[in-house]
Amino acid sequence: MDIMTGLSAVAQAMNIAKGLREIEKGFDAAEFKLKIAELNSALADAKLALADAKTKIESKQAEVEALIAQFQVRTATVEYRGYKYERSADGKPLGYPYCPACESNGKMIRTAYSGAHREISCPRCKAAYGHDVQVFRYPEY
Repeated sequence: MDIMTGLSAVAQAMNIAKGLREIEKGFDAAEFKLKIAELNSALADAKLALADAKTKIESKQAEVEALIAQFQVRTATVEYRGYKYERSADGKPLGYPYCPACESNGKMIRTAYSGAHREISCPRCKAAYGHDVQVFRYPEY
């Protein structure tokens, strides 16, 4: 269900409630109980639809926040020999490069030393990079 379904269910419930106010005393109890049941059903539909909409909105908000964070990481990088690195205060590359394979999928994951034949690999996708990858040491403070 979505927001429009929820709003439609709320409108239906309001119409039923309006109808309940207009019921004449001549109606029997069965007609009244039927209208109450319809009202409860419409309100339950509205509640479910709005709960689903809330979940979707929270999910989209989390996605937007993740994209903003990824964008901020991308703007704070510098490229060297086809690899992106963290940008140091003086604008030079710093540390291990980000994984190009993960970056093409929208993720900025920093590679790490794998220990196998002095190779660098991605901890997420396990892509291995050869000896040609430069690692820039952090400056001594």
